[in-house]
Amino acid sequence: AVSAPELTKSTFPSRRLSSPSYETSPPCQPSLHGRASLPAIPKLSLVSKTKRALERRCTVTGDTFTYNERTKMSPKLHPRLHFSLHFSPANGTLTVTVLSLSSTPRKLGGVYVCLSLLPRCPEPFQTSVRRRSTSPEFGESFLFQVGSVEDLQECSLRLTVFAKDFPGLRDALLGQVVLSCTDLDWEPDLPVRYARDLTLPKGKLKKSLSSQDTYTRRSSTSSFKPLGQLFILLQYQTLAHRIKVMVRKAENLTKINRMPGAPDHYVVIHLRQNGEVIGTKETKVASGCNAVWNAPFLFDMPPGEIQKLPLSLEFVVMQGRIYTKSSVLGHVLIGQNAPEAGQVHWKDMCSRGQVESARWHAIQPDWL
Repeated sequence: AVSAPELTKSTFPSRRLSSPSYETSPPCQPSLHGRASLPAIPKLSLVSKTKRALERRCTVTGDTFTYNERTKMSPKLHPRLHFSLHFSPANGTLTVTVLSLSSTPRKLGGVYVCLSLLPRCPEPFQTSVRRRSTSPEFGESFLFQVGSVEDLQECSLRLTVFAKDFPGLRDALLGQVVLSCTDLDWEPDLPVRYARDLTLPKGKLKKSLSSQDTYTRRSSTSSFKPLGQLFILLQYQTLAHRIKVMVRKAENLTKINRMPGAPDHYVVIHLRQNGEVIGTKETKVASGCNAVWNAPFLFDMPPGEIQKLPLSLEFVVMQGRIYTKSSVLGHVLIGQNAPEAGQVHWKDMCSRGQVESARWHAIQPDWL
């Protein structure tokens, strides 16, 4: 007879189901770490793998190069414009030849150069567009009528380089070269070659031009697509010694982007003395390419006779849309240092006293 305790005894080894079987595995050894559930973490080095790799010495033709010698960075290269200048005293002309552009950061979709001789020849010339090149060659010459060498030394030559990456979109400003003619040695009838690094101008010139604002040269003369006209009314109030400015309206304003619909426009007015802004006004926003503002403003004048004060009024036409950043369409300058139309309007205002003087002004590109 089998007793009751023997019947309940199982032939299988008794163990907990959650515990592992140790019959085929070695017994657990105590871990040397404080927490057996975490793997050992090696000590991290403060020197990166890249630096350690660069610090390794490699021998080339018997010479050993260390980390500092191999990782010495070369200076950043800027795009460099190559051109030549030729002054002819007999003809009173300055010939500027745009040769090439080197050290561009990448292969550009298209690049061109705009030239102007300020203040004698403010209307710019433009080279043809050179496409798909890291070192575009131009070899184009432009002729400026300057008169004598004394007249030439009062001018400054500006060469501005633009890149066209996408048709119909904004052209990127690569940089410019500005040469003061007083700092150059003018050898008669002797062309002199120059190479200058491009620099980004300060202020408004950092803005890019629209493709609609670019210039095209036809038959050795420069012309550009009109940006529109601005109708301005001026009145000098003698007793109050202030100027009344009214921005009436604009016509045929050019769109500088390809977005559908009518863009919005507003005008920012700066009163400048010796080039420094001493007063600023701004119109409200008007929609459409024939915007109407009828916005009057008053500017107090500094002490002195208005005919002798170095004053000028700058009208900056802005174009923008809701939820987008506004862009400069162009500007109008009226004053003693303005173009001919601006000087005539300023003198007319000063001479007519209390009588208002109103004129149309062509909007000029902002980078001029």
